[in-house]
Amino acid sequence: MKSNLFLGKLKVNGRNVDWLVNQMQKHGRYISKSTIYKKLRGDTEFTAGEIKTISEIMNFSEKEMYDIFFEELVS
Repeated sequence: MKSNLFLGKLKVNGRNVDWLVNQMQKHGRYISKSTIYKKLRGDTEFTAGEIKTISEIMNFSEKEMYDIFFEELVS
């Protein structure tokens, strides 16, 4: 998870974590602000459903979603 990139995308669009919590609730995903910050710090991980919902809310392309939420695979 690239938290700085994610937070930068929020900020560039004039958004913040409070806005994201509100939008996620509108999409049926009930998550608290503190839980989002725990996930951004790496204490826990976003679920696949949360990633999908956030990507839809933020209009992330597939590439942006992978860049932000998934570490590069090393083979």
